[in-house]
Amino acid sequence: MKNKLIIIAVTVIALAAAGFLIFRQINLQPQNPPADFNFVFRYGVGAKNELNTVNQTFTKDMVMDPPLTIELKLTDSELAAVYKKMNDLKVFGVNKESEENVMVTPCSSYYFKAQFGSFRKELSWDDCQGKVNDKLQQLTNFIIKIIESKEEYKKLPAPKGGYI
Repeated sequence: MKNKLIIIAVTVIALAAAGFLIFRQINLQPQNPPADFNFVFRYGVGAKNELNTVNQTFTKDMVMDPPLTIELKLTDSELAAVYKKMNDLKVFGVNKESEENVMVTPCSSYYFKAQFGSFRKELSWDDCQGKVNDKLQQLTNFIIKIIESKEEYKKLPAPKGGYI
């Protein structure tokens, strides 16, 4: 009888621990980014503007002139904010399809690749068929706002020309 109680207790503890670990792996994201969290984000017509946190650069599409690449480093708090937004919106689980069926020109394309540890995930989408999924639009607006707030970005010249 005593052996049966010990076996039952050990089994219950083992199942509870396994259940906790599985739940944590599936449902919980760490709130702070891992030390090696980086991403590449491209946007605009042809996705020619690029923020690359691995290389700490930003490339601006100059339309008629060659693109300009500058050093642009996000702070730890900005990286953490993007990581949190990415997790809060669950961007790698959203439907990329647009919400309207309207042709938009010129249309913008987007690319987002996040990486840390062995995790590597890529997404690409565009607004050629109308409004983009709201979660992807929120992430896009959030990252572009960070880029445009940087002094290095503000010093870049305006492109000559535009897209039709």
